Amino acid sequence: MTDGHKLTGADMGIADRKEREFKQREEDILQAAYDLFAEEGIEFVTIEMIAELAEVGKGTIYKHFSSKNEIFGSLVIRQSKEVLDIFTQIKNDAPLIVQIKQVLRLFWDMITSDTRKYAVYRKCDQLLLTKDMSPEVLMEFTRCNNGKNERIRLLIKEGIKEQIFKEEPVDNLVAAAIGLFTGVFDLILAGEIKPSDELYLLMENMILKGFMR
Repeated sequence: MTDGHKLTGADMGIADRKEREFKQREEDILQAAYDLFAEEGIEFVTIEMIAELAEVGKGTIYKHFSSKNEIFGSLVIRQSKEVLDIFTQIKNDAPLIVQIKQVLRLFWDMITSDTRKYAVYRKCDQLLLTKDMSPEVLMEFTRCNNGKNERIRLLIKEGIKEQIFKEEPVDNLVAAAIGLFTGVFDLILAGEIKPSDELYLLMENMILKGFMR
């Protein structure tokens, strides 16, 4: 009921259309921000620049994002969802080691296929201040981040349970695996090394052999 009247099909259709347009405009703003961050450098991009590229007014930006910091958070959320999608490609009935190798390889391929994208997400994550995010965005950020880490934790916990991996604190093993990947990718972004199958296999062996009994 609205003002004593029932919503008609036409009213609901208009509301749905406006909601789709709102979400599309938000995605257009995020894409404009991403493109500018990749081309100009995050520190040099202003809200005015994002608004101009997205072809919206500056005020429209603030209808979707309270600050540039919140744009950082939304882009990190987008990457976290891409990572979570990796786990949907894993065959759950495959042996555990095969599942872990699939996750590692898919994650590697996702990042090395577009290092520019990873560079933007990585910088956004480094500059992000969660205390300045709106409750809604912070909730989604936390949900995605926790979901990503929990999937990794479950694989490692299962490895310990099956007595494949050492009896070590799960958080330590998760941190070691993520830290190794992050460190190598940072070196790739810095131009100090180049991605290769040989480098990937070395990382995979270091993780698996380091974890195994």
